[in-house]
Order: sequence, then C-alpha cells, then structure tokens
Amino acid sequence: MLHIPNILSVSRVVATPIVAALVLGGERARAAACVLACLVAFTDLIDGPIARRMGLATYLGSMIDMTCDKVYMCTLLIVLAVAGLSPVWAAAIIASREVLVLWLRVVASEHGRQPPIAMCGRLKTFMVYLLVPLALAGAPWQAVWFLAFVASASALGSLIEYVVKLRDLFATAFVVPQQPSESEGGK
Repeated sequence: MLHIPNILSVSRVVATPIVAALVLGGERARAAACVLACLVAFTDLIDGPIARRMGLATYLGSMIDMTCDKVYMCTLLIVLAVAGLSPVWAAAIIASREVLVLWLRVVASEHGRQPPIAMCGRLKTFMVYLLVPLALAGAPWQAVWFLAFVASASALGSLIEYVVKLRDLFATAFVVPQQPSESEGGK
C-alpha cells in the first residue's frame, strides 16, 4: 500500500484541510492556496501513469485515488462556495453526484462488479482541477461559472453513464420478481 502512487493520492487528502484553511484565510492566503491547489492537481495527473509504469496499478490503488479525489473536490467546491468564489449550485450538484456514484460503486462491488470508468467523470475532474486554482487566482466570474457549469454538466452526464452501464445489475439487484399469488393460479 505504501507505494509512490498511493502516497501521491493520499497527499490530496492531507492537503485538503490546508487548502481549505488557506481559502478561508483571506486574500494573501489564497495565493498560497492557489499554488497548493495546482500541486494537488499535478499529483492527480501523475499518480496513475506512475502506477502503470511501475507495475503497481491495482484496484485498491484506483479506489484510493478516486476516494482522495472526491474528498478534495467536494471539500474545495464547498469551501469556494462558502467564500463566495464559486457557485453554490455547482458544489451541490457535484457533491451529490459523488455520494450517488459512491453508493453505485458499493452496490456494484457487493455484486462482484467493478464499475466502469465514466469518461464524463474524467472531464468533471479535469474541470474542477481547473476551476479551483482559477477561482483562487481571482479569474473573472464568467470563467469560474463556465467551468462550474461544464463540471456540473459532466458530473450529471457521468452519473447517467454509470446508471446506463450498470442497468442490468440494478435490474437484478433492486427488482424483485413477483411470486404469483395462490388466487392468480399458484395452485
């Protein structure tokens, strides 16, 4: 578990409260938050390729990576919204999507399935990793709202993508076949 890619992933969770505190610390602290947010995004960019190159890519590693991304993104979107630097609706949509996808992954895992990668989810992650430092750097609100819109739309798209790709699993997991009653010809 203590491989470089996993350490890079976990570093995002460690950085989360630091970046959040810096965001809420005022104008001067936001510059440091912006730099740290760029470093966090860089760790997400390199941890997967390093794992593959070193032959360390595992299901556990991908779960650690995904969980660390979700903790960081949800926390920062909420903190940015509280600080008035990003729209509240984007934080609500994306955080809700993350909870639902986590639940979908749990259901799939309980049935021996590995949920597929959602391409819209990758776009969402990329957009959030752009949105955070730009919002902290004081980008025009139109740019922040555009990134928030694209991230939210891709979050919803990836949720739909997960449901469609796993619809057969949900049909068997949640639809209980009706047993014919005795009055309907059971005897």
